Amino acid sequence: MRNKTLHYHLLKLARLSGWLLLPLMIIYIGTGFALCGILGFSRWMDLQTALVIHRIFDWPLVAAFVLHASITTYFAMRRWGWIKNRRDDCRERSPAERS
Repeated sequence: MRNKTLHYHLLKLARLSGWLLLPLMIIYIGTGFALCGILGFSRWMDLQTALVIHRIFDWPLVAAFVLHASITTYFAMRRWGWIKNRRDDCRERSPAERS
């Protein structure tokens, strides 16, 4: 079995966090609408249940968002060339510059 690189695992983690964000955001927005009484969401659940669910999903939503945003920002900066690959950086320098 081949060794997987760090970027492989970061890509899988970014995709997982993105898919986790989808239901978390739907639940969070739905309970927020139920609390405000917008679009008839208050008919689906009472205010107390909506408030409890809304408060429970605060920190998981923040954690998933920070994880997803930081990994995808890293990949975007690599794609734009702001972050160089270490191997490429070592190849570009001549042996005299390394010392």
